[in-house]
Amino acid sequence: MRSLVQEKEMAITLRKQGHTYKEILAVVPVAKSSLSLWLKDLPLTKAEKNLLKHRTDSNISRGRIKAATAIRLNHFARNQQLLINAKEDFEKYYNETLFHTGIALYWAEGAKRSEMFLFTNSDEVMIKVMLMWMEKYTKYNRHELGYRLYIHHPFMHENWEAWWQKYLGVDKGTFKKTILKPTNLGIKKRPNYKGCLRVEVPKSSELLMKMKFWMNLQVEYHLKQ
Repeated sequence: MRSLVQEKEMAITLRKQGHTYKEILAVVPVAKSSLSLWLKDLPLTKAEKNLLKHRTDSNISRGRIKAATAIRLNHFARNQQLLINAKEDFEKYYNETLFHTGIALYWAEGAKRSEMFLFTNSDEVMIKVMLMWMEKYTKYNRHELGYRLYIHHPFMHENWEAWWQKYLGVDKGTFKKTILKPTNLGIKKRPNYKGCLRVEVPKSSELLMKMKFWMNLQVEYHLKQ
């Protein structure tokens, strides 16, 4: 059994070799506070300092690589499970017209490069159909969603936000601040224009990925017909 003096000498030797506190404690079984006390004023040469920095940086790099690999594997596993679920849903609903209609609408008008499920259009019937689709085929309902109106300046005083809220049957609190779209026109060329409404689904990265799988499955389905 080594004495405390021997333990200290061993710790100093390992430190000069560029070992981290964690690595030293694995060899020298003392309290971390004792190790810190022994090494806090330890003079190191420039070469020893460079060696310690190199080993520390290497450990950090290995840790980052390991963490990044774990994240990628988890992401892959999650997407694989989403694909399995998407295929199961597609087989379950492939005879339903509304199911295919919602996928086609999102393929045409939905955001594909964002991090969340977003659908924007000025056609109120299309928006309503998309909400019906979501309520039937996803876990979301229209009262949990966010809405944002994009409208040109000549229409801003007509309170189309209230019209959309009533038409869709949602509360005022679900609407975010309206965005004014730039225009060079000072008059209304489309008297019945109600603006473009964007439907925003919170925390929906998985739904977006699932929709992308459904779009691919739908293409395969129709090409086989």
